[in-house]
Amino acid sequence: MDNIVLVLKLVITLNFSVSFYYGIKNYRVTKSHAWLFLVMSVGTAFVLSCLRFVKEFFYSDFEQFEPIIMAVELVKINLVPFVTAFLLATAVTIGRERISVVLPMGKPGETRLQYGIERGATYLVTEEIPRKIYRIFLDLLSSGYKGVGILRTHPDEIRKEYDLGDVPILWLSRLQVGENVVYPNIKVIEEIIEEFLENAGKNVILLERLDYLISQQGFEETLQFIQKLSSLVYVTKSIALVHIDPLTIEERELILIEKETKQFKEEQPELEEELLEMLRYVYEKNIRGMKPNLKQVTRDLSLSRNTARKRINTLRLRNFIVLKEKGREKVLEITRMGEDFVR
Repeated sequence: MDNIVLVLKLVITLNFSVSFYYGIKNYRVTKSHAWLFLVMSVGTAFVLSCLRFVKEFFYSDFEQFEPIIMAVELVKINLVPFVTAFLLATAVTIGRERISVVLPMGKPGETRLQYGIERGATYLVTEEIPRKIYRIFLDLLSSGYKGVGILRTHPDEIRKEYDLGDVPILWLSRLQVGENVVYPNIKVIEEIIEEFLENAGKNVILLERLDYLISQQGFEETLQFIQKLSSLVYVTKSIALVHIDPLTIEERELILIEKETKQFKEEQPELEEELLEMLRYVYEKNIRGMKPNLKQVTRDLSLSRNTARKRINTLRLRNFIVLKEKGREKVLEITRMGEDFVR
């Protein structure tokens, strides 16, 4: 019986260690405080489990190791409240972060896309400054797609301009400093994409500044990469958005890339009446110098908190509004794209 108990404690300890590893991995990707507190909770529980496991070896000779056993027991008693505290902090953080990171809930395909996009296709966006490609990316995210961004622009700059929530963003740079930095090597990028597409479902990849990759790896190798990407996206029924500055490459090279990708059938964006009502509300408040919070939205528009959150997230992910910190609360501010739409 003692051996069975010992084995069970070992299994529990190993489970905590695995949970701790994946918790750290998710935190590094999402940078969410909820994951941070969860990691701290699981880490503390792992230490407790280790102490329980180690204590079994001293019980065989209790009298000799009594001081050690008592010390271990004292440490265990003092660590238990920390596990509870970290779990409570996780729950509170999830509630606070929900308005900024939770995607709109609803039935699959409920949100209408602004662009005629087909699954299994790689789309090329040619623009000097990448703006349209981010609008398309946000549109797909608002429709329930899981995304990853591989960008030449630093993630901090992108997150200031576009509210991408917890979408993992990787930075293409030869300077390997900081987290989520990817060396501009095609083999490395291919491995990242293949690993991301292993997860079944609606997936979208955003690759910014293909011209930068060409400058680092050469045109022929980059063209082969696009060919492989197109095939991989087609097989997995995913979507790839590839941006390139057309002024940085020769016309022949651009034509060859266009042959391996698809063009957008752009449609005029439309908003349901209830979303348009909220957008106009935020616009009118903003031009008067006021920035409403969630409580004000629910009161002025006679909405439930859940309904208000869904509409806010839909507008946010379409880049019509953004959430900004104001003290301990988040307030709504209309974007330039939102202003143009309302006007």
